[in-house]
Amino acid sequence: MMETNSRHMELKDGLAEILRKYEDLSPLEILAVASQIVGMLIAHQDQRKVTPALAMRIVGANIEIGNEMALSPLANPMGRG
Repeated sequence: MMETNSRHMELKDGLAEILRKYEDLSPLEILAVASQIVGMLIAHQDQRKVTPALAMRIVGANIEIGNEMALSPLANPMGRG
């Protein structure tokens, strides 16, 4: 796909910061709204360059990366060797 760079991390961190403002919503509600935004982003891709299949591969791969990032601290908590 593509290598992550510092600008990508800035965007991810900025979005995470915005989401923290909505802690009163359930994680499921946040997931539903974020999914709608992902759908909108897919719809705005250049259809001549990005097929629906490619867009879904990118989304799926990055969902897996996000899951790994969220779960990695749980796999190796501090104090465990």
